[in-house]
Amino acid sequence: MVLSILKRRFAAFGRDTVMLWHAFWHPATPGGLKLATALAGLYLISPFDLIPIVVPVLGVVDDLIIVPLMVSQISKRLPEPVRESAGAKADRFMRRWVKRPLLLIFLILLGLLAIWAVLLFLLFRLLFGG
Repeated sequence: MVLSILKRRFAAFGRDTVMLWHAFWHPATPGGLKLATALAGLYLISPFDLIPIVVPVLGVVDDLIIVPLMVSQISKRLPEPVRESAGAKADRFMRRWVKRPLLLIFLILLGLLAIWAVLLFLLFRLLFGG
């Protein structure tokens, strides 16, 4: 029972995330929602959290609760024509590319890790001139 609910919520979060990506580039999307989408993405990849990751369990839980909540709230506030257009594109994307959601999550996390590694390397070179 709980597993099916989590699976459904995970699928909805994935679809909403892809929908926000398409809505971000849609010209009819209000600037405030574009800013909120960008901030949600930055919060996800940011090393700073509301609850630090060193706090056992709660450090990860804030990302598992706050980010999906932000994504769902932003997607609910999209204008109807944008939501329909971006939702149709998200559905096509999900049918075509997301056959294995755990593999997709792994690849996304690997990409985020690579981005942070490059940023830390560049910061190290900037600070220490290496």
